[in-house]
Amino acid sequence: MKHQLLILFILLMMSAGAWGKVTDIIPIPVNVTERQGSFRYSSRTRISADLPEANSMLQLFADKMRTLYGVRVIVSSGKAEISIHIDSTLNISSDEGYILTVDKKTVTIRAKSPRGAFYGLQSLIQLGTPAPCCRIEDYPRFGYRGFHLDPCRHFITVENVKKQIDLMALFKINTLHFHLTDDQGWRIEIKKYPRLIEVGATRKEVEGNTHTGYYTQEEIKDIVKYAADRHVMVIPEVDMPGHMMSAIAAYPELSCFNEVHTPRIIWGIEDIVLCPGKEMVYGFLEDVIKEVVPLFPSPYFHLGGDECRKGRWKQCPSCQATIAEKHLEADNCHTAEERLQSYFIKRMEKVVEKYGKKMIGWDEILEGGLSPNATVMSWRGEEGGVAAALQGHDVIMASSRNGLYLDYYQGDYRVEPVTIGNGTPFLLSKIYGYDPVPELLVKEGKDSHVIGVQGCSWSEYMYTNEKMEYMMYPRALALAEIAWSPLVRKNFDDFCRRADKACAQYLDKMNFTYHIPLPEQPNGSCNTVAFVDKVQLIFTTTRPLTMVYTLDGSMPTATSTIYSAPIELTRSTRVRIATLLSSGKMSQVRDVEVVKQPLQPACQVTGVQPGLILRRTKGFFHNISEVDQTAQDWSVCKIKSLKEMIDPTMKIEDMGRAKQGYVSIATGYVDIPTDGVYYWSADVEQVWLDGKLLISNSNEVKRCSRHDTSIALGKGLHTFKVVFMANISMGWPSWRGRMSDVQLRKSDESAFHSIAPEQLFHE
Repeated sequence: MKHQLLILFILLMMSAGAWGKVTDIIPIPVNVTERQGSFRYSSRTRISADLPEANSMLQLFADKMRTLYGVRVIVSSGKAEISIHIDSTLNISSDEGYILTVDKKTVTIRAKSPRGAFYGLQSLIQLGTPAPCCRIEDYPRFGYRGFHLDPCRHFITVENVKKQIDLMALFKINTLHFHLTDDQGWRIEIKKYPRLIEVGATRKEVEGNTHTGYYTQEEIKDIVKYAADRHVMVIPEVDMPGHMMSAIAAYPELSCFNEVHTPRIIWGIEDIVLCPGKEMVYGFLEDVIKEVVPLFPSPYFHLGGDECRKGRWKQCPSCQATIAEKHLEADNCHTAEERLQSYFIKRMEKVVEKYGKKMIGWDEILEGGLSPNATVMSWRGEEGGVAAALQGHDVIMASSRNGLYLDYYQGDYRVEPVTIGNGTPFLLSKIYGYDPVPELLVKEGKDSHVIGVQGCSWSEYMYTNEKMEYMMYPRALALAEIAWSPLVRKNFDDFCRRADKACAQYLDKMNFTYHIPLPEQPNGSCNTVAFVDKVQLIFTTTRPLTMVYTLDGSMPTATSTIYSAPIELTRSTRVRIATLLSSGKMSQVRDVEVVKQPLQPACQVTGVQPGLILRRTKGFFHNISEVDQTAQDWSVCKIKSLKEMIDPTMKIEDMGRAKQGYVSIATGYVDIPTDGVYYWSADVEQVWLDGKLLISNSNEVKRCSRHDTSIALGKGLHTFKVVFMANISMGWPSWRGRMSDVQLRKSDESAFHSIAPEQLFHE
């Protein structure tokens, strides 16, 4: 009880005031000197700057103070308690640096430029009210501190783009990489080519939903100005020559064989790409670039260049003619088609340079030879960035392998919402611990070519804005700190403390959704825990946080029992458990059914044979009820393993365009080797055991199932049925990933294993 009262007291005290401290700032400043006392805001507190054009910046500060703290600050042109001074001769190492001095009666910010002054104001905002007296000298480690948004797979409204920019600016991120075109949607108005919007901006999904959305050029201007007011540079990306299916759907002649299709309806890499052998493709792209360039004052233009499949180029007469004409010969390092992509990228680089821009491309632009002045965005790891820097090119590290892809799992996939990746979580500690400058570049004296770091948020699984934010935050705060703060100032435990406070102080008040680590179980979380005599439930979190739980069916609160040791049970019980932040905010509640049950007896059958009976029918079905009602023409055969449920004769391209699909149903028996409790996991439609539905993933994305379960089983044969449907659910094709695999582990085992062919039998 004392623990609960202590937590309640702390939460009440935290809610009573802002409790601003110098050491709470994110990203942590370079140099801090703390002093006695504090600066207290009043209803007459004024702010002024010695340059008239700073008024909008001052007003943004005043608005933020009112929103976050209810404090009124008056923008003034005369003497003020808070003053900003711009001095180009200031002895500080960056134009974005600042010196912030807080005394009991006055606050002064000195900077070389308005950008530096703006960042000084962001630190002052984070000091809260009253602001502790201090002196902060601060400047960024990297000049490029980027964040990437992808409205192509799932559209992000203008309002929500601005919302992300607001938070980016508060934490000193200065670049928005705006991914505006991809296979699944074209999102920017091009007046010369209206079908890019009329056709390319709309995707009809297999479930019957229509996903659409685009930005008019006026809306783009509005976003860019909104960002510029907050010192965020917006860089457009028009991805090419791959990831162009939305444009090809509108103008099929852009492809090698004039193929007529819709924007891509599944995630992944498209086979149909632009034809670099057609001269009209270059004219089209220059027209697009010519319209996009005036909308973005940024010095950069991102041309993509990633994941371009070249199979059609090998068969395309125009591509092969260009290869021959330009002498793009294969060598030990590159194919002729890779040389063709390099030719394409170099040619497009000249176009963006013609319009006064510098090219950025993903690290695939290294293949076939790097364009002369390109900046490389290294996403597949650090290797591309290292190779580019060694050649003297500037590099932006955006490595998916090092935690910079913020759409990857951030906890156990069995309880976290579905997203990209194989289920391996990219924890907050992974991104925070990343150093964007590889040791090799330091050793070779090329480290100055790493100009920055970027976090990427791809939106395949961001079905709502809330889901997008849940994946992005607080990992984006870790990105901000590795982009700004010196290595010697970083400390993960302290960052977690500051991040939790920032979530309560800023994200909650700005109506953001963010991830709170969920209680997880070792060896794979499961919401149905079977046992025979007694069971011990162990819960952990991905970083040290308090967990609270109930055993009486009620929802846990901040004053519920604190989890401090494994929970031992001898009867069926509903365990509800959640993680509690210091602010009092709780994670989603895990609802775990703990079920005492006898061993399910094995079947008494004889004369069984190895393998299963497989029934298969063709058709594109969305759920099992459609199969029951309409499926016809079933074929029947015997299979030796569950892998044989996959139909090798079906064309992936046809399935990916929802032209054809199938259902496979395997029945028979599975041999359970010993008595015990078994945990089951599968991404298939359904798994049945002993006539009961054990796992159902119906109407869900068949990727990294959240429906693991457990059951007490006796040694021997149990009736077994597996239903696999080759269909598409919310953009994910079920024939990828684990497909027809069914896995299990005994309760005393640490790892799942696939059901072996030797365990399968039929009568």
